Amino acid sequence: MSCACSIPIYYELPDSEPPIGAAALEGDQDTDIAVVGGGLAGLAVALSLVERGAKPVVLEAAQVGDGASGRNGGFLQLGWAADDERVEAALGSTDAAVLFEAAKDAVALVKARVARHAIRTEVTPGIVEASFFAGEDELRRRADLLARRHGVPFEHLDRAKLKELYRTSVYRGGVLDPCSVHLDPLALTRGYARAVLAGGGRLFEHSPVHALVPEPGGIRLVTAQGRVRARQVVLATSVYGQDPDGRAAWALLPVMTYALVTEPLGRRLEEAIRAPYAVFDDRFAMGYWRPLPDGRLLWGGKIGLTDAPRGLEAAMLADLRWIFPQLGSVAAERVWSGRMGFTRHRMPLATPLGPNLWLATGFCGHGLGTTTAVGELLAAALLEGDRRIDLLARFGRPWAGGVFGPLAAQLLYGWLELRDHVRLRRMGSTTIS
Repeated sequence: MSCACSIPIYYELPDSEPPIGAAALEGDQDTDIAVVGGGLAGLAVALSLVERGAKPVVLEAAQVGDGASGRNGGFLQLGWAADDERVEAALGSTDAAVLFEAAKDAVALVKARVARHAIRTEVTPGIVEASFFAGEDELRRRADLLARRHGVPFEHLDRAKLKELYRTSVYRGGVLDPCSVHLDPLALTRGYARAVLAGGGRLFEHSPVHALVPEPGGIRLVTAQGRVRARQVVLATSVYGQDPDGRAAWALLPVMTYALVTEPLGRRLEEAIRAPYAVFDDRFAMGYWRPLPDGRLLWGGKIGLTDAPRGLEAAMLADLRWIFPQLGSVAAERVWSGRMGFTRHRMPLATPLGPNLWLATGFCGHGLGTTTAVGELLAAALLEGDRRIDLLARFGRPWAGGVFGPLAAQLLYGWLELRDHVRLRRMGSTTIS
């Protein structure tokens, strides 16, 4: 099976699914706040604004959720993409705790919004970090540290306990986060869009913004068939489509990750996987997987810089069969890629670019919860004068390397994957090429 090339999202929309918002912007609109980008980042900002009484306009270049927001693995986790230690080193423990709390609150808020807006997704508690490399003492210390830092009872899983849950011998142990959840990311994204509309916001799909024109007291956003005049603008584009300002793309490196969904597995899935948790591992090119409610298995991982590298499906299935040999005959039903916007410091770009222009992008593959965290912080800043958003601005907007960024990244990624390969061989395992 080859990679899908149109909108390769593994949760298919039923034929009866109504369109979201207007087909395209036509004519002129006026608003206090406009959001450019109808992915989860832009919709999270818009929904937080709506919940505070604002009526934003959202402009989406294509369709809601057809970028990374609808193609990801569905892991809604505590924390930020950057390691906790890096956040504390940059901000100090007191200010870092503010961001940790914001991320924790965001997980709870996403779950509450799913219930409040009747978003059509199952929300399954529990995410496990499964380790190839860490020893039992290190994993126990990690669970204790995370529990103290985030106020959540993280649980150390020794090798025997993890093997009871997942019938594989490749992991040395793990850490269970009982607060984080996994869900259907496309359903969440589209559910956010409907909630924005229900709250009085306006949403226009197929309306790419070609130019941002400063005007007295605001900015004019220009599309092919219409214009929006806004007092404040939030740029929530990433690495799909064109950045109408240019300063977001300057700081973003497009990184690909890959996933597949298996055919329905029936009892074979239950025999291999005896817990409902989602799982990710500690290889550099992190593997991740989770059982889906319909009896299929989502399997993801690897990092690259191209949409469809040669031999992708075979490599993904080989990784699955290495970890679960008993699923050796499983076939892929769908294979796809997703493009993430990475920053050098692995923290979002949530910062003002001028008196009327904000960025909200660069979630580094960890955006299912942190988009909602940034949405809350940014809406509170715009409408309430809350300055917690300034903590994210302190990470800066470092250059991603321009045309040399992908080459440097490819060399680094190749070296780190080779390092993991060597480490696993020394431990008696075999990696997947």
